[in-house]
Amino acid sequence: MAERRWHFIPTTAALCWLYLGVGAVLLVSSILTLTGTDGRAPVLAVIAAVAAVGLMALSVVGLARPKLRGR
Repeated sequence: MAERRWHFIPTTAALCWLYLGVGAVLLVSSILTLTGTDGRAPVLAVIAAVAAVGLMALSVVGLARPKLRGR
Protein backbone atom coordinates (compact mmCIF):
# COMPACT_ATOMS: atom_id res chain seq x y z
CA MET A 1 0.00 0.00 0.00
CA ALA A 2 1.33 3.43 -0.91
CA GLU A 3 2.26 5.63 1.98
CA ARG A 4 0.11 8.75 2.22
CA ARG A 5 1.40 11.89 3.84
CA TRP A 6 -0.29 15.08 4.83
CA HIS A 7 1.06 18.15 3.10
CA PHE A 8 0.78 21.27 5.25
CA ILE A 9 3.05 23.74 3.50
CA PRO A 10 1.69 25.06 0.17
CA THR A 11 3.32 23.70 -2.98
CA THR A 12 4.06 26.98 -4.78
CA ALA A 13 5.19 30.47 -3.84
CA ALA A 14 1.94 31.92 -5.21
CA LEU A 15 -0.09 29.73 -2.84
CA CYS A 16 2.16 30.78 0.03
CA TRP A 17 1.44 34.44 -0.72
CA LEU A 18 -2.28 33.70 -1.05
CA TYR A 19 -2.35 31.87 2.28
CA LEU A 20 -0.43 34.71 3.91
CA GLY A 21 -2.98 37.24 2.64
CA VAL A 22 -5.97 35.15 3.69
CA GLY A 23 -4.44 34.61 7.12
CA ALA A 24 -3.81 38.32 7.55
CA VAL A 25 -7.39 39.22 6.58
CA LEU A 26 -8.76 36.55 8.91
CA LEU A 27 -6.56 37.74 11.77
CA VAL A 28 -7.56 41.39 11.33
CA SER A 29 -11.22 40.41 11.17
CA SER A 30 -10.90 38.35 14.35
CA ILE A 31 -9.11 41.16 16.17
CA LEU A 32 -11.80 43.64 15.16
CA THR A 33 -14.48 41.24 16.36
CA LEU A 34 -12.71 40.65 19.67
CA THR A 35 -12.14 44.35 20.34
CA GLY A 36 -15.70 45.29 19.42
CA THR A 37 -17.42 42.96 21.87
CA ASP A 38 -18.13 43.73 25.49
CA GLY A 39 -17.79 41.01 28.08
CA ARG A 40 -16.65 37.53 27.14
CA ALA A 41 -14.82 36.85 23.90
CA PRO A 42 -16.69 34.84 21.24
CA VAL A 43 -15.18 31.38 20.98
CA LEU A 44 -15.24 31.24 17.17
CA ALA A 45 -13.37 34.53 16.89
CA VAL A 46 -10.62 33.19 19.14
CA ILE A 47 -10.43 29.94 17.16
CA ALA A 48 -10.29 31.92 13.89
CA ALA A 49 -7.46 34.07 15.25
CA VAL A 50 -5.43 31.01 16.24
CA ALA A 51 -6.08 29.38 12.85
CA ALA A 52 -5.03 32.59 11.09
CA VAL A 53 -1.73 32.70 12.96
CA GLY A 54 -1.10 29.05 12.07
CA LEU A 55 -1.93 29.66 8.41
CA MET A 56 0.40 32.63 8.30
CA ALA A 57 3.19 30.66 9.97
CA LEU A 58 2.93 27.85 7.42
CA SER A 59 2.99 30.29 4.53
CA VAL A 60 6.04 32.10 5.92
CA VAL A 61 7.85 28.77 6.29
CA GLY A 62 6.96 27.95 2.68
CA LEU A 63 8.31 31.29 1.50
CA ALA A 64 11.47 31.13 3.60
CA ARG A 65 12.34 27.50 2.86
CA PRO A 66 11.37 26.58 -0.73
CA LYS A 67 12.63 23.00 -0.32
CA LEU A 68 9.89 22.32 2.25
CA ARG A 69 7.03 23.24 -0.10
CA GLY A 70 4.65 20.37 -0.72
CA ARG A 71 6.20 18.10 1.90
